[in-house]
Amino acid sequence: MAPGERDGVGDPRSSPASPGLADRYRVLVEHSPDAIGVHRRGILVYLNPAGMRYLRAEAAADVIGHPITKFIAAESVGPMLARIAALDTHGTASAASEATVLALDGTTLAMEAVSVRTVWNGEPAFQVILRDLTEHKAAQKALQKQAALVEHVSDAIIGVSADGLVSSWNPAAESVYGRPAADVLGRDVSAAVGVPCDPAAILAVGGRLTDSHRHADGTALAVIVSAAQMPDGYVLVCADQSAVRRVEDHFTAVVESLEAGVVVLDHTGRIESANLAAKTILDIQVGLATAGQASVLPFRVYGTDEEPIHPFEHPVAVTRKTGEPCQAVIGVERRRDGRNFWLSLTATMLTPVDPNPSVVATFVDITDTYRMSMKLEHAATHDDLTGLPNRPLILARLDEQLAMPDREDSMAVLFIDLDNFKTINDLHGHTVGDAVLGVVADRLTRALPADAFVGRIGGDEFVAVVSRCIGTEADDVRAELATPITAAGRVLTVTASIGVVTVDRDDTRSALDILDDADHEMYQAKPTTQYISHS
Repeated sequence: MAPGERDGVGDPRSSPASPGLADRYRVLVEHSPDAIGVHRRGILVYLNPAGMRYLRAEAAADVIGHPITKFIAAESVGPMLARIAALDTHGTASAASEATVLALDGTTLAMEAVSVRTVWNGEPAFQVILRDLTEHKAAQKALQKQAALVEHVSDAIIGVSADGLVSSWNPAAESVYGRPAADVLGRDVSAAVGVPCDPAAILAVGGRLTDSHRHADGTALAVIVSAAQMPDGYVLVCADQSAVRRVEDHFTAVVESLEAGVVVLDHTGRIESANLAAKTILDIQVGLATAGQASVLPFRVYGTDEEPIHPFEHPVAVTRKTGEPCQAVIGVERRRDGRNFWLSLTATMLTPVDPNPSVVATFVDITDTYRMSMKLEHAATHDDLTGLPNRPLILARLDEQLAMPDREDSMAVLFIDLDNFKTINDLHGHTVGDAVLGVVADRLTRALPADAFVGRIGGDEFVAVVSRCIGTEADDVRAELATPITAAGRVLTVTASIGVVTVDRDDTRSALDILDDADHEMYQAKPTTQYISHS
């Protein structure tokens, strides 16, 4: 049953207690940590606050009225449709199944989905309940990793009598040392482990030490030996670290071969280690940090807003302060040669329980991808002929200005249309017309205050948003356009009709309304004069 529905469970007409039950149900849904939504005829009509958070939605309009499949990964759509198709009776629920949910920011979420047949405004609908499986899957992976470690790494447990003879030898000890129990029981423990071994001496130094023992074939074994005293002797737990050492060597080789840069920094910011990719990407030579030697990277670092990043706001500094992973796209300018490049960087605590923890920073060079995305973003919001902002960006900027709570000055919005511009195109061709538009764009920007927002909305129409209206904006534009324009060897005089709308701080019009009003004012001001060509 969807919140707010007045049918079935929670129907106020079903019993005197129903209103209270419906309210309690609504509160439960609104405060549920699980995402709860309703879709009717494939369109999402309700989503609770938890669902909004999971989808990274800031407003209901971001999700309500959109197809439910927009938020479901392609591989999960078929199972979802099959699941709800089987629900042919009101109130029936599907078995829980996994689904991949797509958030608005492009991230994916592994979730457990249950669908329930219900009604919405008297029409058949489906309520879907989604539970985040991220932590569950992470826990499963952690358990699998721990199980693998338990399966592949076993400790030798050795019982030793008071006079130093082996009294017990578990199967792991047989495997670690390559000596069957029958060969070592009753013999000196030193002979069993291949080197001199005195349990009492181990206890005297704290009961734990790192040592090198010998396998039956003579191979050296790296072991951590823990000793505990028993009433009749000692127990030694020998943890074979040989495999771990091999894994560490293997891991080091893997990290060294990664295309991603990996840098480990200690709590003072000194570089403890860097793999080959890091040295290549950053073009640096880094050795292990030594006492009193700081490894300062010779770069200027800045954010996607092109502003320098304060040292305290660097992802590594944020991770060190919060203990949480931090990811960011950062720009880097190398002081040595002035080269600029972009990195996608993730900082993670390497030793979180250490009072002076180290941080590992992994990064990849995304310069080409980032610059291409910036070009695409610019192309989507700017006019390709003049480079000025286009209509959507103009409306967005105007919305920002209108939403400023501390705005005190009146704004001026100018709708500028070139008079008889079609004649220029007809007589001289579009190449000349395009050149004229480029000159007009420059002059409009020059004629208005530096903080004015000037854009082209199409054809020969321009819009300017001036945050502080002084009343002379239209005259300033006309004066700037009064000088003849030289384009492709032709000298042309261009005039413009200008509609001006003043927007006070208490104006309730929308950005689109204001633009339409300025357009209307422009048509009212349009003269009958013709364009003049001087050559």
